[in-house]
Amino acid sequence: MQRIVAGIVTYNPEIPILRDLVGAIAGEVAAVVIVANSPMSAGDEAVLREAADDTPIHIDDPGDNIGLGSAYERIMARVDSGDADFHDVGHVILFDQDSSPPAGMVSALVARMDMLRRMGEHPALIGPTPVSATPGHKAPSVYGHSSGRSVADSRAVWFAISSGSVIDVAAFRDVGAFRSDFFIDAIDIEWCFRAWSAGYSCWTANDILMPHRLGGGHVTVPLIGWKLPVQSPPRLGTYARNQAALLRAPHVPRHWKVRVCLYLAAQTVAYWLADHGRTARPTSLVKGFAAGLAGRLGPPKGSARAAPTPVTAAKGRHPSPTRAAHEQ
Repeated sequence: MQRIVAGIVTYNPEIPILRDLVGAIAGEVAAVVIVANSPMSAGDEAVLREAADDTPIHIDDPGDNIGLGSAYERIMARVDSGDADFHDVGHVILFDQDSSPPAGMVSALVARMDMLRRMGEHPALIGPTPVSATPGHKAPSVYGHSSGRSVADSRAVWFAISSGSVIDVAAFRDVGAFRSDFFIDAIDIEWCFRAWSAGYSCWTANDILMPHRLGGGHVTVPLIGWKLPVQSPPRLGTYARNQAALLRAPHVPRHWKVRVCLYLAAQTVAYWLADHGRTARPTSLVKGFAAGLAGRLGPPKGSARAAPTPVTAAKGRHPSPTRAAHEQ
């Protein structure tokens, strides 16, 4: 029977939440890999190793903040590393530090993916249904696929958030790498659209819920009542940049491109209202959108560690088929 490993990407994590995450999943996986995009103390590492109990845990410090896409690649590269802890791995489940999976979630998702295969589907990825971890956080949105397919208490979705999602390793090798040049935001969206275009499908399990913390809470927009995640202007700029970059991708459906344009315009106005006329966040959205249209991607300004050490990153072996089209 093929095994599953877990990969977690961290950046200045709250160690108690991260400890609970490791403890919740360690008993269901063959190994845990943590890519630490910020330095982790020996004491914090010891706490996490204790939480993992007998499950091997590999803490990988790339020496700088390399973002999510490259961190995911380092995790996926472990599967082909030849290390005994990663022998015969057929699935990888990804997490970021903001998720709190319930006990049994990993095994339940793998079983659901196997059930989908038996019913004739070709799943590349299945995730839980994300819910708000606290009343002050907005739950990530889930968008059902236009096919409307619902199988085995799961529904086909255009994409699922990467945190909590089980990825089929064989499908990953076929679909290709996560976009390292996106750095953060929309990496999961782009990859799932690419999976659909390659003949695979993406799913969320209706009955498997996972609490997740999106941003730093939410604000309610005056007059219209929208709830928006609290994000810094630079983070919103990266979000808008990567959404705009999706407009250049041939595998992204036209309806999503139309939605991106309309929704980003509405968000810009909504943040202006929520910030009572202050322009920092709306301006970042506009500038980010322009950068994405121009193909100016890569690590955002200020993302590097204050005093980075030399990077010896695991080289990704599954280059994205669309990456060249986005670089100018």
